[in-house]
Amino acid sequence: MKILLTGNRGYLGSEFVRAYGKDYEIVGYDIKDNLNLLDYESLSRKIKRCDQIVHLAAIPAPVNGKTFEEYFDNNVRATHNIAKAAVENGVKRIIYASSTTIYGIERGIPFKTPITENQAFVSQYITANMLSCRDVDLSYHMSKVMAEQIMAWYGLTKKIQTVALRFGPINKVFLGISVSINNATQAIKLALEHKGELWYEPFSIVDDARHIDTSKAKRVLGYNPEKPDYSADQIHSTLDQRAK
Repeated sequence: MKILLTGNRGYLGSEFVRAYGKDYEIVGYDIKDNLNLLDYESLSRKIKRCDQIVHLAAIPAPVNGKTFEEYFDNNVRATHNIAKAAVENGVKRIIYASSTTIYGIERGIPFKTPITENQAFVSQYITANMLSCRDVDLSYHMSKVMAEQIMAWYGLTKKIQTVALRFGPINKVFLGISVSINNATQAIKLALEHKGELWYEPFSIVDDARHIDTSKAKRVLGYNPEKPDYSADQIHSTLDQRAK
């Protein structure tokens, strides 16, 4: 199988290549190689004759100094370019690296538990006076929601199969949520190898925890998370600190 892997030189992308690179013909697309997802013509050329796309490239967290416009360009516009070019080039499926920030998992956002894939996004139930987060936290959250909704539009209209893997914080525990790198890369491979049709299917991809449901990923994809043993310096915050 020939796949386009955006963000192939990032942490998750490079670990996926290390674990499973021999199983696929991988075409990398990374800003570190001066390949910009906002350059539509370059992107479309790279996508030609690819069977599937794994889209990992993004501003992956709230970063001090980043503007909403930067998040919109790099996380939203770039994702739309991926979807549009994939359809034009006859790609079968896009696996999109979404995030548990979709559920509002950021400090200063009072997200609800237990978490399931079909619950409302934060913007559908929260009011401004309930927030104590920074602008950049909300910018990142909103950019991932909007990008995933692009995947939803293309999938629900059956333009192309789309999968949203809502990864927890990788190899660390943040607000009680985590996903080991092995669990994250496993989920990508399972989505690539899935034989059925996936017309926009979101999955929570996290380590087993009582407050977030992974039964859909286990049932549909065959997700089988390992139980990681995190060190003290990998545990950044607990679930009880979510509104602080």
